[in-house]
Amino acid sequence: MKKITLLLLAVVFSFLFVFAENAAPAQKPAEKRALQWSKNPATKIIWKEAEWYCKNIKEDGYTDWRLPTIDELRTLVENCPESATGGTCGISETNNKLTINDYNKETCRGCRKGRMKLKGKGWFWSSSQRTDTDHYWVISFNNARISEAKMIMAYNVYCVR
Repeated sequence: MKKITLLLLAVVFSFLFVFAENAAPAQKPAEKRALQWSKNPATKIIWKEAEWYCKNIKEDGYTDWRLPTIDELRTLVENCPESATGGTCGISETNNKLTINDYNKETCRGCRKGRMKLKGKGWFWSSSQRTDTDHYWVISFNNARISEAKMIMAYNVYCVR
């Protein structure tokens, strides 16, 4: 009787082990997986609409879209090292540098040949708020310039997940 019980337990545990190994792998946390950008930007919307749009977008079977941080938008910069990630423009949510004192018009002015990896023209919203006002940080897809904007301004938005 003991042998049958032990054999039965071994079969059950073997089944559970095989089932666990074949189960779908857990999704990587957002900070570990590569960023996925929405395919088409929303245009000319105020900040609250941009936030709502990203929270409610359904694209490629995903519903976990959100407004990108200024740091995430800076990963899209090409040909403008000042505005790219790690550049001399000090604005960064990751480094907790979001006040007007962290902003320098010279280092954040963008570049004549600066561009973005995604299509679009004009200014794009981020979720990064200037910590001393109700303004949010934005980036120009025309030249990679980083600036701030009032929430009531109508700009564009790419969502990210």
